[in-house]
Amino acid sequence: MAGKKELLQEFSKMEAERLALMEQLSSQPNNKLDTKPAKGGWSVTEVVMHLVVAETGALKYMRKKLEFGGHKKAGFGAAVKQRLLNLAISIPGLKFKAPKVAQIQEGSDISFDDAKAQWNTIRTELLAEYEAFDDAIVDNELFKHPAAGKLSVIQSVRFMRQHMNRHIKQIHSTLNQV
Repeated sequence: MAGKKELLQEFSKMEAERLALMEQLSSQPNNKLDTKPAKGGWSVTEVVMHLVVAETGALKYMRKKLEFGGHKKAGFGAAVKQRLLNLAISIPGLKFKAPKVAQIQEGSDISFDDAKAQWNTIRTELLAEYEAFDDAIVDNELFKHPAAGKLSVIQSVRFMRQHMNRHIKQIHSTLNQV
């Protein structure tokens, strides 16, 4: 059984990796961050916005479940689903279409600085929610992945970290192409 301390440690690892990425990207010109690869795909800014949209959706779902209740402890099946999900997104070359709930608005004219600010905001809000948690609900199903279904809070952070790291590789690939 996971506790709040473990949840905050997992979040801290994920946040350290995000901050390291932001530091790396700070030396890049904005026009490079906003440029899509010639072969197609998202610009760095669009990848960041996808992560913002996904994490915002996770936070909204969690808040809704906390407000209305009805959540229960995640079972063994959720642990298996989380591991399979993380395995699937860690396979190089295996592509997934972003679920509808995590798609970015095509043609939005957001700057990298705005995307970065939104990511900072959502991470601050996630941390505040996690810090307010009771140990008793860390293992509750407060996250719903579009394909894998319901996962516990700590499983969701582990997934979000793996998801972000997959996109960090995409960001580095994009920077090499533009």
